[in-house]
Amino acid sequence: MKTTMKKNFRRVLLGSLSALILLSLASPALLAQATHTSQDWAQTPAAYADGQSIRDFQTRFRSALLLAQNSPELQQPLKLSARVISESRTGVRRLLIRNFQILSDGSREIAESNLGAGSWPSVVGALGSAVAGDFLAQAALKGIPIDELEVVFTSRPGSAPSQTTGTQVTYPRNLAYTAFIVSPASDEELEDLRKTVERVSPVLQLVTQSQNISHGELHYTQTPATFEGKTLDGLREFLADKYAASQGAVPREPSTRTRRIEGQPPLRAHIKVEGSTGLRHIRTDLSNFQVIHDYPRYLAGHNLGPVPEEHILGTMITCLTHIYQIEASKRQVVLDTLELEVEGTLTSRLGHTATPPSYRNISYRVHIGSPEPKEKIEALQRAVESICPIYNMLKDSQPVKGTVIRGPYTSEREKSAST
Repeated sequence: MKTTMKKNFRRVLLGSLSALILLSLASPALLAQATHTSQDWAQTPAAYADGQSIRDFQTRFRSALLLAQNSPELQQPLKLSARVISESRTGVRRLLIRNFQILSDGSREIAESNLGAGSWPSVVGALGSAVAGDFLAQAALKGIPIDELEVVFTSRPGSAPSQTTGTQVTYPRNLAYTAFIVSPASDEELEDLRKTVERVSPVLQLVTQSQNISHGELHYTQTPATFEGKTLDGLREFLADKYAASQGAVPREPSTRTRRIEGQPPLRAHIKVEGSTGLRHIRTDLSNFQVIHDYPRYLAGHNLGPVPEEHILGTMITCLTHIYQIEASKRQVVLDTLELEVEGTLTSRLGHTATPPSYRNISYRVHIGSPEPKEKIEALQRAVESICPIYNMLKDSQPVKGTVIRGPYTSEREKSAST
């Protein structure tokens, strides 16, 4: 009897293993949720030795785009929104886009916790991901096969007059990208693809054309000057620490800031498109933070992350939130709660080349709880809007320089392209 039981157990075990092997071979898309942790796509020089060319995803993506173009429902304007919460004692800026969450933070030297990329590298990452996504979409529609695609997006910050007050504001400028493409297409086809991307990309148009973003709508709630009983530290204590840092206070622990590589642009994002899924893995900042962008299911994606069209709006209010923190600490304005919301509309969905989508009606709201008089909070808001980097970046306009390099990404190719 024991022998029979052992034989049955072996049969069940072998059968289960065989089923798992067959399932993995038949469903490469199931790897989508694990690849970003099992392989460092953004840092690997590519090669699809496992056979996961982007062409498989392109086939599904093209079908989805054509279906979307022929669907009256999907041709309606698309409303986008995001929300940022300043997390009490830590000051971490928690960006919420649909059911996704992205943390934005600064270094310990400015009384923050270094838990996420700042707004500047994040906006460069969103721009790079948008470029990669638009190359995918337009290549699929044009029937241009792509085996590998990586994008490096860079910026060297500079100053320009604020669209609100005319004062000089420093923000990401000198925007440029390089797309590394492995494809059998001709040089002429790839150059035509680049021109199409730059013409139809809503995110690129967002920065190359000035945007009419209205003064934020303020929602003010008065809070007690002091709290009775035992309470935990909150946002006002974080701002007090931030003020102390501006006056020379330093962290007790040794600095762990990563040194910038000599010759590397101040802002750089590296985007790697995953072969079988179209996922975009974005590496930003010196601390090598990672964000994933993905398409919704109706566009052949897995809905594992936001799209850059909504993320870039989120970076605007993330930056506004940070400047509210900085200005409040500098002016010693007490804040107990700070939350921002942004809304915008895309005139149509992705994939349209005859009438490319563009942004309309971008606006934001700020919710502030403070014991300070409302007039003081209104003055704070005016100061924030006059100097906020990403807010003014989107209200302004500037060119984006694009380059296509044939072949897989390598650090040597990137250095050669930048010289």
